[in-house]
Amino acid sequence: MESGEGLITVIVPIYNGEDFLDRCVRSILGQTYKNLEVLLIDGGSTDNTAQLCRSFCEKDTRVRFLPEEENLGVSASRNHGLREAKGAYITFVDADDWLKKNCLERLFEDIRNTGAQVAGCSFCCCTDEQQGDAEENRGTTESERRVLRGEDFLRDGILKRDTRCWSKLYLAESIQGCSFREDYTIGEDMLFLFDVAGKVPLISTSTYEGYCYYRNPKGAMLKPFRKSDMDQIRCWQEVLETVRREENPAGEIICNIATIQIVSCMLVAGKLALLSGEERAKYTEQLRQCRQSLKEPLRIKGAYRGLDRGYRVKTILFRYVPGWYLFLYHTLKKGQREAKA
Repeated sequence: MESGEGLITVIVPIYNGEDFLDRCVRSILGQTYKNLEVLLIDGGSTDNTAQLCRSFCEKDTRVRFLPEEENLGVSASRNHGLREAKGAYITFVDADDWLKKNCLERLFEDIRNTGAQVAGCSFCCCTDEQQGDAEENRGTTESERRVLRGEDFLRDGILKRDTRCWSKLYLAESIQGCSFREDYTIGEDMLFLFDVAGKVPLISTSTYEGYCYYRNPKGAMLKPFRKSDMDQIRCWQEVLETVRREENPAGEIICNIATIQIVSCMLVAGKLALLSGEERAKYTEQLRQCRQSLKEPLRIKGAYRGLDRGYRVKTILFRYVPGWYLFLYHTLKKGQREAKA
């Protein structure tokens, strides 16, 4: 990975992004920070994405188009970008999201002013109707900033829902050797950050909302159950096992990870419960794995108490009377959908 003084490489993984890509790339090229390299990595799109990417390259020499023959997933595209990046700094932007005008400038200044190797900001969730509001300079005034040791970022960042690789700027030389797990479709961001936090001395975080996250009504998190949803459980199992192997691991951190692991199991169980009985019968092995994955975290002292009341009830029902849980959850959600109709 070559280094360019002050150059920020923006890695944009894309698959069939023709509906959103123009908004995303224009927000990057319109940044107040101008020393950019923009890598558009197209994972074998079947729509007009490739033509759009080429048009951006023709209009702005800072843009490079890196087409791939097939869609191997967002992790493979990001790893491709990491291999091609020439910047001294690296950031990731998803193709349906966009940046406020001074986002990269503020993240760059945070690294320079704090001596951190990673600087992150907050984000706002947006729909198409809210795009105009999000593009205003809301949050550009004073914001709260913290600087954490990398080893503390697990407790004060990742375990407090900062599991996103985007909305962050990374010093390239500090994350050499870090990559995205291509065997995961959910949780790959968190595992990447977990790896980064174990390598860098300092991480700066800010409440400034510089990143606009598009709440896509067709997004992966809103789709019916798929076998890949099991990755949500696997990724936290891996973190829990890794931390428990460390010398003198903190009990509080292990407890918190175990609580998140229980929640992950129940989120997947909830998706399974939404299926019809006929559909659910195809996933008996996944249901068994969900229940099996609850056993270890429930043994960890304090993990169950870390759940809110609703999750406590759901966890006990699913653990001991799964048939009743699936029936009740399915019936309740079906009634709520019909009431809204």
